[in-house]
Amino acid sequence: MRYVAGTFARTPPLVAGPRPRGGHEFHHDGTLRAWSVGHDSHEVCCAVSRDHTAEVILVGACPATAEEVRDAAESAARGHWHHAGRLPGSYLGIVRVGRSVRVVGDRAATVQVHWIATDTAVTFSTSAAALADLTRAAPDLVRLLAEATTWGVEPGADGWFEGIHRVPPGAALTLNPGAPPTIERLPAPAERSFAGAAEALRHELSLAVGRRALSGRPLSSDLSGGVDSSSIACLAAAHTDVTAVSYIDAAMADQDDARYAAGVAAAYPAITRHLVDGRRSGSRHFDRLTDPSGVPLTDAPTLNVSRLGILHAQLAPAVAVGSTGHLTGGGGDNVLDAFASPADRYRRGARAAALRDAHRLARERRCAVQPVVRAVTAAARGTHPKALARLADAVRGDAALPAIPDAADVARWCGRLPAARWLTAAGRTAVADLIGARAQAADPAVGPGALRERLALEATGAEHAHLDALARALWGLPVHAPFLDTRIVDVCHAVPAWERRRPGDFKPLARAAFTGLVHAPVLSRRTKTPFDGIYDGLRVNAPALRALLKRSTLAGAGLIDTGVVLASLDRTIHGSPADLASLDTLVAAEVWLSNLPGAAGAWWEPAPAQETSR
Repeated sequence: MRYVAGTFARTPPLVAGPRPRGGHEFHHDGTLRAWSVGHDSHEVCCAVSRDHTAEVILVGACPATAEEVRDAAESAARGHWHHAGRLPGSYLGIVRVGRSVRVVGDRAATVQVHWIATDTAVTFSTSAAALADLTRAAPDLVRLLAEATTWGVEPGADGWFEGIHRVPPGAALTLNPGAPPTIERLPAPAERSFAGAAEALRHELSLAVGRRALSGRPLSSDLSGGVDSSSIACLAAAHTDVTAVSYIDAAMADQDDARYAAGVAAAYPAITRHLVDGRRSGSRHFDRLTDPSGVPLTDAPTLNVSRLGILHAQLAPAVAVGSTGHLTGGGGDNVLDAFASPADRYRRGARAAALRDAHRLARERRCAVQPVVRAVTAAARGTHPKALARLADAVRGDAALPAIPDAADVARWCGRLPAARWLTAAGRTAVADLIGARAQAADPAVGPGALRERLALEATGAEHAHLDALARALWGLPVHAPFLDTRIVDVCHAVPAWERRRPGDFKPLARAAFTGLVHAPVLSRRTKTPFDGIYDGLRVNAPALRALLKRSTLAGAGLIDTGVVLASLDRTIHGSPADLASLDTLVAAEVWLSNLPGAAGAWWEPAPAQETSR
């Protein structure tokens, strides 16, 4: 695993304790001690302000210049500590100002901060599993279950393990001697005009890709033919040679993507394109799960375990040429596109515009207008806490929720998935209790669109982090997603969702920002290729999935009914889409749970004798 860990003395001096196994200590000042595991030396950089009152330490994929890091330290000395979280790249930031220390990840959750506290110290890490190993914390089975059976229930300040706290993305863990740890929100980016954001995005994404491309080491990239990966590949090719990989399967072979990808490669001499055909490589979804113990442990369950066979084939050309960094378009949908949100616009007071949006949405989705309008106006009277409370009651009593047309779904904060029928009585009670607790802390001001957009961004960021961990462990290949850098997220999300998503258009922000930099036909696309090859993988790998689900940890805890789950699997294998996403989530959870015991005790080692004797 690749992670950062640190210990802060609430009552200095810092007492020596366990340290990360194989860790490199990069900071020790008597109050704060920190280590990196699995990072190269160039991935740790620091600067101190001229008056020595502030210090900034960055760990991870941070291609910021030394001058930019020094400027961040000077800003911290002037009270603007949050500037350290807005440098190029994706990284952990540690900011010391006087005796205060702030630890911050990124806004997209590709780098998260977890923590535990005792009377004398706070220990933090980018890995929840590392802290769980330190405290022998058990995984939170109910949170895992809620992920598979409901949607819109945010994790909040809870991690994947009992008693391990999480810093919500967009916030910092603030530590002061003699005081309890606190969570401090970062300032939200100021709202931008569409044109202003397009100009800023053009600069920032070019910078994010360019600095990664100018490392002087071999570089590779996805090139699906979609707007996101094509934009990244084109920007990289402006600086260096790129090995670009296009993956297709039987379902994708006749789609538009392959044609667009070929066009991009033909237009950019620096791109060498490899077409990987899953029909020839024999790669399918849910390959390599006959023996889950062969799956590297990630910090949390990851949907990428269902794609291990595909990833092996897809990344093989990059590995073969010795790529030291693979770029993807991950996160492009989250920042260039937006969740349709007439309810949010209505709640902000633009009622006429919101109702026009609702009418257009109903026409696009070919459903009656009035149910959509009613749902949008009802959202003005509703709140996220109330929606969660209703969901908790419905889950607890296994009650039917009112039928809502698909288009009206944009006005909902949360909901129950069809897979909720997997729950036993004990499972329903446990999930309902969790949702009820979330309702107590939920933000009553957030709109349904903004909530769901943020949760989708964080889910994408976490999945990218797991993909990077798997690719490093299996193939020694780091994976980067520049669209998920905080600077890119802040620029794009500063534009209201209803301006990023326009009726009859597709990712207009990309076209406005990248015209002249990216292959023009790609920016003019109005289509997005669906990925349905998962059903073939389900059929072929059904025996392995049945074996995994029959020994389910969640079923063993009495939370789900194995027979009902296996019946869902059989229906899905035959083409029913109702439980597909939930089954994918459940498989990921069960693989992760089965591998956790094998990693116990592998994360920490005792402090050297000379330290403990001081």
